[in-house]
Amino acid sequence: MAIRHSHRLLLVLATLVLFLVAAGPGTAQTKSMGRVTPVVSVVRSAGPAVVNISSTAKVRMRSFNSGDDMLDRFFQEFFQPLEREQTNLGSGVIIDGKKGLIVTNSHVVGGGSKIKVQLADRRVFKAVLVGADPTSDLAVLKIKPRGSPLPQVRLGDSRSLMIGESLIAIGNPFGLQHTVTTGVVSALNRRVPTGPGEWMGGLIQTDASINPGNSGGPLLNLDGEVMGINTAIFQRAQGIGFAIPVNRVSRVVEDLLAHGKVIPTWLGIEVQDITPRLASHFGLEAPSGVVVVRVIKSSPAALAGLKRGMVVLALDGVSLEDTADYQSRLGSVAPEQKIKLWLLERGKRSTLVLNAQRYPVERAKDLVWQRLGLGVGPMDALAAQRNRLPQDQALMVTKVRPGSKAQRAGLKPGDLLRRIGRDKITDLDEFYLDMVRSRHQPKVAILFQRGRAQQVITFGR
Repeated sequence: MAIRHSHRLLLVLATLVLFLVAAGPGTAQTKSMGRVTPVVSVVRSAGPAVVNISSTAKVRMRSFNSGDDMLDRFFQEFFQPLEREQTNLGSGVIIDGKKGLIVTNSHVVGGGSKIKVQLADRRVFKAVLVGADPTSDLAVLKIKPRGSPLPQVRLGDSRSLMIGESLIAIGNPFGLQHTVTTGVVSALNRRVPTGPGEWMGGLIQTDASINPGNSGGPLLNLDGEVMGINTAIFQRAQGIGFAIPVNRVSRVVEDLLAHGKVIPTWLGIEVQDITPRLASHFGLEAPSGVVVVRVIKSSPAALAGLKRGMVVLALDGVSLEDTADYQSRLGSVAPEQKIKLWLLERGKRSTLVLNAQRYPVERAKDLVWQRLGLGVGPMDALAAQRNRLPQDQALMVTKVRPGSKAQRAGLKPGDLLRRIGRDKITDLDEFYLDMVRSRHQPKVAILFQRGRAQQVITFGR
């Protein structure tokens, strides 16, 4: 009897051991699977497409620096400027693995003569700059894939972003390999300063850490889609990061690939914010949207039937906040693209579809004449000889409007235009494009030259 009970006990123990052996790994695996959160999944899928970027450029430094700008400009004629190499580090993301196309920030590669890209698997490639747009702080690089296509990310739709939605930023801050930070959408359509008199609008604000190192990397949602490109443009921010919406990224990338530059879009209207008083006048519950104050003759807006006094409530189904939001959203619209506007006129709501157009060159000339008071043209042979410059290295002032900002600044015909902001001025059409791109900025800074003397003059609106 005792022997029978012993056999039964041994059988139970053996069964229990077999159960534990069989169940042990499964339980560990179950616990491990529970740790694979959506964030982990996104990092595993998108991480290989995030790259490290190093850009080396030669920068000119003053050999004479007294701390007094006026004195420095006087003495720089007698001292040779010094040159040194400067290396910028940042991140980027592969958007086309077959063609080797990478998106990053323009400030990461701006002015770089040598650009290197390192993949997550530590392969290093030399990169070519396809095009850069400092206004949107975006640039496109190209590398040559070896063998199989490179990993790439999926682009989402930034119009679908929700306040409070979880986001993931991937990059390489301070040269470290693949650092991940998480946060939420804190706000949309943010407008932040990027320099003296310069602003960037329509940005995604997040509390995910974004700094110079992971600038240019992707900001992803929990579905693994890119919602924006991180940009470290607001250095004073604490616990605040900003990203360029992916819809604007797509539009800029298309133009850079096709033209090497961004083509400004034009609707032909001037708008202003809706104040609480205007909101009450139009019967609106809140002061949101923009009111049309001018419709330019023969413009896309005029041809579509838009009229002065109409209120634009939404663009392509998404509500408009204010003028800055309108201008930012227009930056995501390409020439020849159809746009649908939600309107309010005399208490009645309606919709209108119009075709955006490329900003007309003739209007760009008028913009320069009205805003600056300048006529601008190619540098002639006499001016080139007088200033000891090749004719294709600058543009020239051809006339100055009496009573204008240019005349008050002391500019004269024959003076040279060398830079607008950070961009060199060598081509007339490019100068007009730069002026059009900066038309919504409160200030524009231009470097002028007369003889060997140079001076930066800032023009307000």
